[in-house]
Amino acid sequence: MVLRRVSRSVVLVVALASMGACRSKATREWRPEDHDPGGAPPTTATASAGESDPLAAARALFAAQCASCHGTEGHGDGPMAAMFRPADLGDPALQSARSDEELANSILRGRGRMPGFAAQLRPEAAPMLVRLIRSWRRR
Repeated sequence: MVLRRVSRSVVLVVALASMGACRSKATREWRPEDHDPGGAPPTTATASAGESDPLAAARALFAAQCASCHGTEGHGDGPMAAMFRPADLGDPALQSARSDEELANSILRGRGRMPGFAAQLRPEAAPMLVRLIRSWRRR
């Protein structure tokens, strides 16, 4: 009898805790900022005047927003690559086939399964990212 009361109490506590946990987490659509679960995306990154690497801000932004799919060096080998099969951004064929404007539009508006990031990026971010992508071109 005592065991039965304890079991009911435990079940009741677990059920109430579960209901509270479910209520606190709202279901929502996936958003581009979900790429960076560690914090807010560094959308305000800009290169400082004394910066030794002119692409440092672009690298930081790429690492936060793009590397989960495209990999840290843009080879299409990030942790999510198996699921989404992103482009190898250093591929000479891709580099030759797309203008800077087309690359920027892909970043801002999305392409295929890749979402657009226009709402998360400052105006100078897309051209910065395009310069970084161009620096990866393999011959």
